[in-house]
Amino acid sequence: MPYDPPYPTAATTSKHSIKESYHGLVRHEVLKLAPRCCGNVLDVGGGIGASSAYLKATRRAHAATVIDLVASGCMPEIDHTFSGNLEDATLLDEIAQTCELFDVILCLDVLEHLTDPWAVVDRLSALLAPGGCIIASIPNVRNYRLIFPLIFQGRFDLVESGILDRTHLRWFVKDTAKALMSRGDLRVEYCHGFFEGRKKKLFNSLTLGAFRNFLTIQYYIRAVKHA
Repeated sequence: MPYDPPYPTAATTSKHSIKESYHGLVRHEVLKLAPRCCGNVLDVGGGIGASSAYLKATRRAHAATVIDLVASGCMPEIDHTFSGNLEDATLLDEIAQTCELFDVILCLDVLEHLTDPWAVVDRLSALLAPGGCIIASIPNVRNYRLIFPLIFQGRFDLVESGILDRTHLRWFVKDTAKALMSRGDLRVEYCHGFFEGRKKKLFNSLTLGAFRNFLTIQYYIRAVKHA
C-alpha cells in the first residue's frame, strides 16, 4: 500500500482514552487504508465515533464528524454530530451546508444495512473533496460459512451479527462491492479480502490464494474521487 507505516496503535496514545466497546471499536485494520494525513473525516454510522476520534487523537485528522441514527455520547474528539436516517437526502444536505468537503469518509459495516446503498454512495461522493477517498468494509456473502450450510443443509439462518446479520438488506461479493464503490467519479484503487485465523492463512498460502474469496469475511475497499 502507498501509505507510510508504522501506524499508531491505541497503546501509543496513552494521553487519549479511546474506548473500545460494541459500536465503539477502533477499526485499526481498516484504518491502515487511510492516508497518513486524513484532514477532514466523516464517520458514517460511526456510533460513538471511536475510529474517527482515534484518527484525530493521533493527529492524522484535524476534524471529525459522525453521522448515526442516534449520534449521542460521542468521543470528545468529535467536532460535529448528525443524527438521522442516512437515506434521507435532507440529512446529507444539512451536512453539506454545515461542513467543508471531506478528505476521508469512513463507511464501516454500514452500506449493507441500507435499502439503496448505491444512491447513498452517490450522495457521499458529493461530500468528498477531489482526491479524497471513501473507505468501506463490506461483508462477503460468498464466504464458505454461508455457502456450505446453504448448499448441503438448505440453511440460511439469520443471526444477530456477522455476515448473516438479520439487519442486512443488501448482499455483496467482491465484484459487486467494487461496483458499488466505483460509481460516478469514484475509482477503486484498493480492495482487500480480510479473514482471520492461522489455519485459514496457511490454507490460503498452500492453495496459492485460489480459495481466498471463500475465506474472506469482509472486503476492505478504498475508492478515490477523481476530478
